[in-house]
Amino acid sequence: MKPSALLTRSLFMLAAVVLLFGTAEAEAATDKTGVVDVSRIIQQMPETKKAENILKSTTSQWGKTLEGMQKEFQTSAANYEKSKASMNSSTKKQKENELKTKLQAIQKYEQEKFGRGGALEKKQSELMKPIQQKVMAAIKKVAQKEGFSLVIEKQAMIYGDNSLDLTLKVIDQLNK
Repeated sequence: MKPSALLTRSLFMLAAVVLLFGTAEAEAATDKTGVVDVSRIIQQMPETKKAENILKSTTSQWGKTLEGMQKEFQTSAANYEKSKASMNSSTKKQKENELKTKLQAIQKYEQEKFGRGGALEKKQSELMKPIQQKVMAAIKKVAQKEGFSLVIEKQAMIYGDNSLDLTLKVIDQLNK
């Protein structure tokens, strides 16, 4: 191959590479990133207030049940302390086992309702999941409409222009 043909071919390849990378850079430059304050959006939704009321009611109901169990235990323990001096060892042992069983029932109930992975946590997740899905759908719709290719949580942003904040637009979308 002649040197001039080799040079022409090399220049053509170089031009193709520059054009390819230049296009990729130009495409990357048109990508828009937006931010949203998801917690603010969720807090302003009427569904969230309804879910919070349900959780408060449920928590209150379970709390009253737990409180009743604790009062019953305290009463039983106080009665045992008053009369244990007059009990024989067999009766003492029986009453102590009853108190131990009541205390274990209280602890089990508290763990099942309020503990990690308990009924309250599951109820909260059940109530919040549709709300979160609704918010994510609204974010996606606004991002597509406004030409954003990436949307991140506002708390993850270190610095950004306020014009990139889509929070109010998402709230408007949810209110439609």
